[in-house]
Amino acid sequence: MPKAPLHASHPHTPRTRLLATTLLAFALTTFRLDWQSLWYDEGVTATVTQQSLPDLTAWTAADVQPPLYYYTVALWGGVAGWNEWALRFPSAWATVLAVLLFATLLARLTGAGSARLPGALLAALHPLLVYYGQEARMYAQLTLLGVLAGGLLIWLANRPRPSWFGWAGFVLATTAALYTHYFALFLFGGLAIAFLVDSFCWRRSVPPARSLWPFCAASVAIALLYLPWLGAVVPQLSQDRSYWTGTLKVGEALARIAIAFTSGETVLEEPASWLLVSYGLVTAYALYRLWRAGKAGHRLLLYALCWLGVPVLAVLLLALALPKFNARYALTALPGLLLIWSGGLSLSTNQGPDSSRTGPRAALLLLIASFFFSLSGWFFNPIFSKDQWRQLTEFLRPRLGPEERVVLVSGHAWPVWHYYAPDLEPLRLPDLEIIDVEALLDFDNTAPILRQTFANDSGLRGAWLVNWQSEVVDPNQIVPIQFELSGREKGQSASFQGIGLRRFTGFRASRFVDSPPLHTTTPFLFGGQVALRGYRVLSNGDLLLFWERLSPASPDLHLQLSTARADGTVLAVIPGRRLAGYTYPFTRWQPGKLVTGHIPASLWLGTPEPATGRYWLTITLFDGNDPQAAPLPTNTDSPLVEIGPVEVTIE
Repeated sequence: MPKAPLHASHPHTPRTRLLATTLLAFALTTFRLDWQSLWYDEGVTATVTQQSLPDLTAWTAADVQPPLYYYTVALWGGVAGWNEWALRFPSAWATVLAVLLFATLLARLTGAGSARLPGALLAALHPLLVYYGQEARMYAQLTLLGVLAGGLLIWLANRPRPSWFGWAGFVLATTAALYTHYFALFLFGGLAIAFLVDSFCWRRSVPPARSLWPFCAASVAIALLYLPWLGAVVPQLSQDRSYWTGTLKVGEALARIAIAFTSGETVLEEPASWLLVSYGLVTAYALYRLWRAGKAGHRLLLYALCWLGVPVLAVLLLALALPKFNARYALTALPGLLLIWSGGLSLSTNQGPDSSRTGPRAALLLLIASFFFSLSGWFFNPIFSKDQWRQLTEFLRPRLGPEERVVLVSGHAWPVWHYYAPDLEPLRLPDLEIIDVEALLDFDNTAPILRQTFANDSGLRGAWLVNWQSEVVDPNQIVPIQFELSGREKGQSASFQGIGLRRFTGFRASRFVDSPPLHTTTPFLFGGQVALRGYRVLSNGDLLLFWERLSPASPDLHLQLSTARADGTVLAVIPGRRLAGYTYPFTRWQPGKLVTGHIPASLWLGTPEPATGRYWLTITLFDGNDPQAAPLPTNTDSPLVEIGPVEVTIE
């Protein structure tokens, strides 16, 4: 009996390979799942999901995000517990299911079962999907529901007769996606455009009206089911103060989306930008093959481009009106790019013998190799670690003395702090549940609470200052200034990813100040726009400059500062920086109110270990948006002002 040819495939090989790919997705999303600390957003998940369902719903309504993901984690946590692994597992499981559904969707759209494996493989290995598959947030669930809704719509588009079961599934999947994240609306828009074009232009065998009326009925049903939540979404979007007003830089936003959709979140910007060239070539090659693949390729292109393009465009348009942007907001669009890659590298173009598979295989291997490079950064490069709240609390617990208090700046970090240290109640500055860029700390609103907390009869004489997103609520470093005025920095050697930690001791409550602590006043005016009212040197050598805005004009003012000794020896030159904190530009200042600029000693004295002495300063101001602009004139008939001698006394 002749032997079977060596290349003959076992009938179950495709299923076996798909199963192996699914197991690979499970292995990647659960590998070291609890190795990293929860970061702030995950701490919110942990805190919110342990509340009662009414409280959970009320909290999510106040935070814009819909409640379905939190319900999922709450139900799961009631069974599996609330440790890091359990909190993240729903996202890992959602990613695995999304891989399977994506493979099925691709086979349905191409009509080729052979497309399942490359589709599943690219989805399983994609670094962005693995990244969010290991995060206790809603993005993996959103992706799963988006793929489910898209797959059902494509399945319904292929049917000669309406399926009430299928349309009900589409309504439920889309509604669930909207109750997971409101940006699912943009995906629905993209799928709707593709479905309608497909119905009216290409599927001649099915009368368009037969597809149109069930789609319209489904859309109405989705709107009615989501209507109860609109009352929470619309007011919150109009009142959201978690971002700075300004203008979105569309080019930068597109670049961030392109990098996220290719290299994920775990490749440095420069190599990721270079990798975009190879990803672009592969994408162009896949698009070319889809175009040459005939009707099947054109139809896949329709769905893929609508799936990819409409959500990205909608997110950018929304960010132009509300300039709050993150590449993950466009995550619902990623399956569209995966459709282009996997479909383009799977469909036959009928342009030659089997040897033509060399190009697609090489492109597929290039994508896989690039994905593994990104994943290696995620799993093994510490610079991509999440904020290390667990490590911070483990470090602090044995070192926190009975006379010390933990101070959180910003106070909205409380959920993740509470998850790891529920027995250590911190002082929250400011006391916020949700970040508010308008809730700025200043001397007048920090002094009362600091005096009360560290009153003489409290027994507290020191603090561990935990800085996270302090640049938002404390851009001018008012809290460390207060601590330096009241006591002194004791120092500590530990460092934690994403979090600052400083230790202060020797507090005297009477030394916390209610207003900017000018030591020496100055009379200098710059261009009629801003006045330098005075300065002070702290006991650690840091320089405080006190400014007042005089004009409604709103340039992005920068200063250039030079420091010299009495003999003219220049010690340091600061070529340009904003007058106060980088996140507190001149445009945000209130006219007539003193604003504190905080310059560390290491910058203006040019050394990490400043010495007691007398120094002379030279300051000029200019518009940072115009590198060719001349310095602002001053009231000294010179473009610069000289200050000195400035006395520095290091204690």
